Amino acid sequence: MLYAVLFYDVVKWIHIMAVVVAFGGAFTYPIWFRFVRGAPLTDRVMFHRAQAFIGQFVISPGLLVIVLAGVYMATDRDLWSKAWVTVPFVIAIALGALGGMFFSPKEKRLAELAAAGDSAEYERVFVQVRNVTVVAVGLVAIAAYMMVTKVFS
Repeated sequence: MLYAVLFYDVVKWIHIMAVVVAFGGAFTYPIWFRFVRGAPLTDRVMFHRAQAFIGQFVISPGLLVIVLAGVYMATDRDLWSKAWVTVPFVIAIALGALGGMFFSPKEKRLAELAAAGDSAEYERVFVQVRNVTVVAVGLVAIAAYMMVTKVFS
């Protein structure tokens, strides 16, 4: 059987792959947080530098691809009135804002605090980042669930 691959299908594949690449690693962060917390403070520097690097060079560009592909698909199929499209779109914008306004500066700050050995301030910022990360990963899961199930259609 011959199957024609539509441009829309390619964009959908790009959209899905961008989600996997951008957020796949973030789903491991809660496990990493537990592991890192058991290490000496100065040993945590590299982890937080890696977090900031991944956020800047993997998650943020991936999120841009997710949004652009999603906008194309929603526009092509006239789906903007569907909650399963608009809610994940709002989640994507919120995650982008969190990345730039919260995660990037906080992860860099954690690396600085760990390098300086400031355990009290480090602990306060670490708990903030850990908690917001859990919420962010939950939002990604909600967005994915809404798009797969087309809930509220």
